[in-house]
Amino acid sequence: MGAAAGAFTGTKPDAEAVRYRRLNDYRMEHIMLGGAEGAGSGASATGLPRWRQQVQYAVGHTLNDFYSLRPEVRRETPVQFLLERRWPPKGNAFASLLHYWEVKQAVADELMRIVADSFTAELPVMRFEQWHIPVRELEIELAVIFQLAWNSELAGRSLNIQKFMVHANPQVITGFLHMANVFCHKAYGQPAETIAIYSLLDGRRHLHDGAGMPLQKSLDYVRLLSVFLEREEHAEGCAECSRGRSDRDESLVRGYGLM
Repeated sequence: MGAAAGAFTGTKPDAEAVRYRRLNDYRMEHIMLGGAEGAGSGASATGLPRWRQQVQYAVGHTLNDFYSLRPEVRRETPVQFLLERRWPPKGNAFASLLHYWEVKQAVADELMRIVADSFTAELPVMRFEQWHIPVRELEIELAVIFQLAWNSELAGRSLNIQKFMVHANPQVITGFLHMANVFCHKAYGQPAETIAIYSLLDGRRHLHDGAGMPLQKSLDYVRLLSVFLEREEHAEGCAECSRGRSDRDESLVRGYGLM
């Protein structure tokens, strides 16, 4: 899967962006999910239960495989066939064999429904890529992973963004919405058309109108989020060496389907 390593306007960060501390959305998700879901046994480095991390990884790769195909090929390729190739083997990460099959069936059914209903004749403009851009008034470099994004045909709008979670978390949804809103305004000078977040296990879609999110509100949220994450990361850094942080970040990125 491709990951754009530079600022939005090129392959390398610009001189001003280098001076800013980077705020990664996957770190936000890790901290939010770690508090809500990672306290139990079997939690992985992403803060998710290990079975959920494995399923998230399989979903990410399946969607990347599917949308790397041209639309005419997609129409002839069952997404469940691609999911089968990526699905984790049966193991002790799942609570039971029944749990394993229930999750697999629920995710397959939801993916089939989603790919049949959205952007069937288009190619995504972003496909599991990380983009970053300086936000000068906050003195940060904002880095966001876009699983799928599509061009908008509406005047004054930039993208239709899709994010897929095994089970959506309200705090993660809020954080992603504000980060994506700031990104779209700074990168394109206009909001997204829609931001859709899919919760695969319960079949829910959280659909948001980009124009309905005031930029200033999102900037305020991201400013507070930046301070919160800096404090949390400082606390984590006191408990682990730089080598451990590097390995941990690689695990996080793997969990969100970029490797």
